[in-house]
Amino acid sequence: MSLPSVLLFGRTNVGKSTLFNRLTKTKTAVVYDQPGVTRDFLTATVDGLFQLTDSGGLFAPTDAFTQAIEARVTEALEKADAVVWVVDGRCGLTPTDLTLAERLRKLKVPRILAINKVDRSEDEEDLAEFYKSGFEIVIPISAEHDRNIDVLKEAIVRTLPKSEARAVDAPIVAKFALIGRPNVGKSSLTNALLMEERALVSSTAGTTRDAVECPFAWTFKTGQTERFKLIDTAGVRKKTSDSVEFYASVRMRTAMAEADIAVVLLDALTGPTALDKLLLNEVSTLGKGCLLVVNKWDLAREQLEKDGEDVGKFQKKFLEALRRVCPFTDAPIVFLSAKTGDGLEVLLKEIKALQQRLSAKLTTGVLNRCLQTLQLRQPPSTVGGKRFRIYYAAQTGQMPTVVKVFCNRYSWMPVTYVRFLENGLRKTFPLAGCSVKWEWVEKPQKDVLEAKKASTVKAKRAVFHGKRVQNAPKDC
Repeated sequence: MSLPSVLLFGRTNVGKSTLFNRLTKTKTAVVYDQPGVTRDFLTATVDGLFQLTDSGGLFAPTDAFTQAIEARVTEALEKADAVVWVVDGRCGLTPTDLTLAERLRKLKVPRILAINKVDRSEDEEDLAEFYKSGFEIVIPISAEHDRNIDVLKEAIVRTLPKSEARAVDAPIVAKFALIGRPNVGKSSLTNALLMEERALVSSTAGTTRDAVECPFAWTFKTGQTERFKLIDTAGVRKKTSDSVEFYASVRMRTAMAEADIAVVLLDALTGPTALDKLLLNEVSTLGKGCLLVVNKWDLAREQLEKDGEDVGKFQKKFLEALRRVCPFTDAPIVFLSAKTGDGLEVLLKEIKALQQRLSAKLTTGVLNRCLQTLQLRQPPSTVGGKRFRIYYAAQTGQMPTVVKVFCNRYSWMPVTYVRFLENGLRKTFPLAGCSVKWEWVEKPQKDVLEAKKASTVKAKRAVFHGKRVQNAPKDC
C-alpha cells in the first residue's frame, strides 16, 4: 500500500509553494512574489507519513496556462486522500476563495483550512470570517516564519486513513535529470515515461519552472520491472532578465548536481547548438554520467521522407556535428520520439547500463599496465632533458570515476597528453558516458633527492669540523 496523498489547494500567490518547501524541508518549489509561478505539480514525502503535492494556483489573472492548470487540479482533487486549502490571512476571504470553498464542500475527503501569513498571535483576532466558513479544522499558520507548521502536520496525519501495512518499494536503480534547451521536449518525455500527464506541455518555451522529481516503475519487454527516479527540469537559456526563469535555472543546476546521470535532450530538427555545448561542458565539470537523447525523431523522419533524403546519412551528419560540441566522445546516443513513445525502452536500458558503469571498479593491476603501455606507445615530450613518468595509479572514487596518479613532473605534462591517457583508458575499461577525474600527486625526483641528501651531508660535515676546530686545545 502506498502512502496517502495530500493536496495543497488554493488560488494564486497565497503561499502554497512556501508551505510545500516548509513541510517537506526542501527548497524544491520556486517561490516568487508573482501570481502563477507554479505550473507543474510537485510531490514529496513528508517524514515518511504522507505524499504532499503542490498544485498550481487557480484563477491566475494573466496566465496563459490557467485552463490546463485548473483541469489538472480538478483531477488531483478526485484522487487526494486529504486537501489542505491555503488562504491568505492578510487579504481575508475573497470572491475567488468563496468559489473554491463551494467546490471543496462537495468533496468527501478530509479538508483542512490553513490560514497563511498569520505571522503573530495578535493577527489571529481578525480571522473570524475564516472560522465561520464552515470548515471544521481551521489552523492559522505562517509558512515563511515556521509558525504552527507542526500543528498543521499533526492535523493532517490525524485526518488521513489509517494503513496497517505498507509494501516496501523496490530500490531505485538510477536517478537521472532531463536537461536541455527550452522546448526540446523534456516535459513530453516525462509524461511518456510516467504514462500520465504529470508535466504541463506547451509549445511555449519556458513552460516548466520547477525541477519536478518523479519516481516511477517501468516493466521491460522481458517482464522485469525496475524503479527509476526522473527529474524534469526547466529549459536553460543563455541569458534571461526574468527573475522567475533565473531561479528556475538555479533549481535545474541543483537538480543536475543531485542526480547521478544527466540525460541531455537535443532537437532532431535544429541539431546541436552552442547552448547545448555549454550544458554538456557543465555536465562534464560536475562529473555526472552523460547520455544524449535526440528527440522529435518522428518529425525529422517525416521531413526526410518528404525531401527524399537518406535517414542513415542524416544521422551520420548529425552525429558528426554532435561530436564537435560534445566533450563526452563516447556518450551513448538514443534517437527517440516522446510523442509516439518509440525508443523509450532503449533509453531506460542505456540509463541502467550507464548507472552500472558509473559504479564499476577499475582493477588496479590492469589500470597500471594500461597507463604504462600508453607511455611506451607515445612517450610525452622531454623538458630540459627530463621526461614525465607515472609511477603508480589507483582508483579512489566512483560517480565520477576518480583516478589518483603518482608521477614525477605533472606540471610539465601538456593537457593534450592527459586526453590521450583518458582516451586510452576508455578503450580498456567500460567508461562510455562516464566522467573521469584525475588526481595528480608529484613525488620528488630521484636526482633532486640525491642533491638534497648530498647538501645535507656536506652541511653536517661543515658543522662538525667547525666545532672540532673551535674546541681544540690551545698550544702552551
